[in-house]
Amino acid sequence: MKQVFALISLASLLAMSCGGAAAMSTDSVAQEMTSLSLDHPVAADDPVVSETRVMLEQVSKRSGDDATAIFAACRRYAGHLRDAAHIRASQLELLAALDTYGKTGQSINDTLQAYVAARKAAADKTHAAAMAALAGQK
Repeated sequence: MKQVFALISLASLLAMSCGGAAAMSTDSVAQEMTSLSLDHPVAADDPVVSETRVMLEQVSKRSGDDATAIFAACRRYAGHLRDAAHIRASQLELLAALDTYGKTGQSINDTLQAYVAARKAAADKTHAAAMAALAGQK
């Protein structure tokens, strides 16, 4: 089942990278992002998908980026944490950092880079520790 899910996710990423990205709705992105973060398929009406959609909309409004670009950035930085620092971070954790600490007009990359640095520097390398460190920088 995990292999099937991985293939579906890969197909979705290929579609996004081949120009189909603009066609993805915020609802579709929210469902895909939630499913990948939770490591299993999630129904569109799942409450976590609704929460993800709200965060995507808020971040999009502040940053000017669409949901697909936000999702791609979160995937990229989660992959960096996994590959470079052996830290498992979900796309939803990165989205939460954007939602909590992203500022109007600020690049999402700036916020995500600060989160990654805080996560790497945290003694226990957890999301909670990174979020607390970012809160201390406010």
